[in-house]
Amino acid sequence: MIRRRIEQVKGYDVKEAYGSDAEGVTIRWISEKRTGGDEYLHNFALRHFNIKPKGNMAPHKHPWEQEIIVTKGKAQVVTEKETVAADQGDIFYFAANELHGFRNEFDSDFEFYCVIGCVGKGENCIGL
Repeated sequence: MIRRRIEQVKGYDVKEAYGSDAEGVTIRWISEKRTGGDEYLHNFALRHFNIKPKGNMAPHKHPWEQEIIVTKGKAQVVTEKETVAADQGDIFYFAANELHGFRNEFDSDFEFYCVIGCVGKGENCIGL
């Protein structure tokens, strides 16, 4: 078993760390391919995102599936076909290569946990 607190996990600015089209977005890699030893299968990674008021993560896609659960605030989820409101307690699933992005047009932080599937040798599941 591994135990830590969210405050112990370093946060990174998404734009600075990845060169992504994002403003006011922080990522924390809660678990990733290097977490623990070989007894952990590392078929997925868990990340935490915080999007500040008026922040956004531009629509993007990638070859792995992703599921999020909103834990705080409100935002707009943007896909190729629609824009929908997201609120605390909402769960969203994005298939591999499905376009998705987030806009926080509100006055409070928008936070969510995100699980991604590790593809290939799991290079997408290696945190910072």
